[in-house]
Amino acid sequence: MFFVMPLSSVGIKAKVGNRVVAKVIDLVLVVTVAVMLPYPLGPLLGFLYSLVADGLSFKPFQGQSVGKKIMRLKVINMITKKPASLRDSVLRNSPVGVATFFAIIPVWGWLILGIVGIPLMVMEVYLMLSVESGHRLGDVMGDTEVIELKNASAKNVVSN
Repeated sequence: MFFVMPLSSVGIKAKVGNRVVAKVIDLVLVVTVAVMLPYPLGPLLGFLYSLVADGLSFKPFQGQSVGKKIMRLKVINMITKKPASLRDSVLRNSPVGVATFFAIIPVWGWLILGIVGIPLMVMEVYLMLSVESGHRLGDVMGDTEVIELKNASAKNVVSN
């Protein structure tokens, strides 16, 4: 169930299915870090990654989390048309970050994560599917959009 989104002002809007796969990859990374590193360092680093992942400014990531890099997607600021900054990333990922924050709290936090996080993620996917622009709540909050990098011209326009 992959939907082709209309052309954005910079490149081809990312397909919802590809965005979901990229987010799942990132969430697997967050959980892996949270479980592998000692408490509270692991959950705290996982939480921080969930907020700043799309705003990594060093090469080769520039506007890409690990999941988006693998799926050949990029987050750009809709106003500047440049890769997402740390600020953009924190704003756009705060809905998911709120949910992952609870993972820091043992036992009760995981329960809250399930009660708050799962419905929040379902709402984000619903918005991507139902809103004409394909933006989720985080994209609106951060003035961002996700584009595909399969188009060579999109790479050239947004890379700086």
